Amino acid sequence: MKLKVKEINFETGNTKNIVLNVNDAQELGQKAGERIFIKNVQSKSIQDKFWTAIIQIDYSNTMVKPGEIGIFLDIIREKKNLKNDVLVSVKPADPPESFKFIQKKIKGNKLKSEEINAIVSDAVSGSLSRIDLAAFITGVSINGMDNEEMTALTLAETKSGEIFYFGMDVYDKHSTGGVPGNKVSLIIVPIVAAAGLTIPKSSTRAITSPSGTADSMEVLAPVAFNPTELNDIVSKENACIIWGGALEIAPADNILIEIERPLHMDPIGLMIPSILTKKLSLGVKKLVLDIPVGEGTKFPTPDNGKQFAYIFKEIAANVGIESECALTLAHQPIGHAVGPAIEAREALNLLKDYSAGPNSLIEKSTDLAGIILEMSGKAQKGMGQSLAKDILRSGKAYDKMKKIIEAQGGNPEINPDDIELGPHMKEFFAAKEGYIVEVNNAIINHIAKTAGCPSSKSSGVEIIKKQGAKVKEGEIVFRIYSHSQSKLRKAEKIYNATGGPIRLGGMMIERI
Repeated sequence: MKLKVKEINFETGNTKNIVLNVNDAQELGQKAGERIFIKNVQSKSIQDKFWTAIIQIDYSNTMVKPGEIGIFLDIIREKKNLKNDVLVSVKPADPPESFKFIQKKIKGNKLKSEEINAIVSDAVSGSLSRIDLAAFITGVSINGMDNEEMTALTLAETKSGEIFYFGMDVYDKHSTGGVPGNKVSLIIVPIVAAAGLTIPKSSTRAITSPSGTADSMEVLAPVAFNPTELNDIVSKENACIIWGGALEIAPADNILIEIERPLHMDPIGLMIPSILTKKLSLGVKKLVLDIPVGEGTKFPTPDNGKQFAYIFKEIAANVGIESECALTLAHQPIGHAVGPAIEAREALNLLKDYSAGPNSLIEKSTDLAGIILEMSGKAQKGMGQSLAKDILRSGKAYDKMKKIIEAQGGNPEINPDDIELGPHMKEFFAAKEGYIVEVNNAIINHIAKTAGCPSSKSSGVEIIKKQGAKVKEGEIVFRIYSHSQSKLRKAEKIYNATGGPIRLGGMMIERI
């Protein structure tokens, strides 16, 4: 069947979806979600060989007419020779062979390296639908992956995109997440870079948390760069703090992540390859992995964290990355700020003035930076944190951060007070005197996101008093910032309904 291209002014993301009129779909004998081969019959370019697409059907006869094929903007851009009224040939396509390998994993069987390579290749080409890949993720979630499978998946995902080279010794830090206010990368990167080491830090934007490293850094400087720009930044400052989504690294992993999110699945069999493939793509050779442990994290107990650490270290070694893992406390936020702008302000305050603290941010940042300094030989074992604190205290880390900000197109002279917070603010006070015995991370996250995080950079929360602190009746303990008066009211309602995230000591556990 030959059809005329009709551009559809939407993007589909990573999958190769097209739209057929219901009459044409019936003539082809195809249903929604099934596959077709497409070829540009008016082009002799080798790049226009048959490619696979997933069918969506227009039953309304309004999006595409009979004889037309609707192709979305991102596919038009990729294929280049496609445009309105170009004639293409379409024919039904059977599921790729990799679909059989997905079924094999669902049944609990081990996959061979070449089978994993086929799944990754077909995921990137669009030959596998989102339903197919959701089945693969579910199969891995239920049946797991052994170390050989995870190693093969890491290497296959890495080869699916661009790989950078920044020298023989490249370092990085990563966190498995779960702790609000964990802006430690904004401190670690300049410390490590000030010590003369190369650390190209690529981060994600927040999805389920109030802020990611890229969200906070974007308050200080742009974070989206193409490969040429990234090479220039790292060659100049031997460091960066960027958003990885703008780079063509590990597209296979990005595709899987986009499907994992709505499924609320993050199985270890996919998590470890996901972490390592992004590091391999940026040429990282040595890595420290922060594993927050406790309620609300991926690892509720230290034993859970240890088991993950041993597996992670083995897979990392298999793909050529030397790694050390640090189990860290996750019982309350790191520092006092949660939200993109307020976290950037807190980090910049510390970089500028060591005495400004807060202590939890100093300790965790220098602990992790110290491990990297020891791995590099810059410090003897057990002396890394001391060196990291010296670099931070001396102002060398602040000077390096200013250079990173400037290299990324930001204002190196930005002051913490220049960072604007939401114009709408609400303060909360202690109802009685006592010691704070608990700070609930889940409630903090809920309030911060309700206030507008992470999409509104100026929204956030400030935890004035944390666990162990003594407070007097009427003393301020919590503050909410929002860009919106209505969102502030909603966040305030959550605070009042839950009693707030801060619990004072006493004999009563809960009022029912």
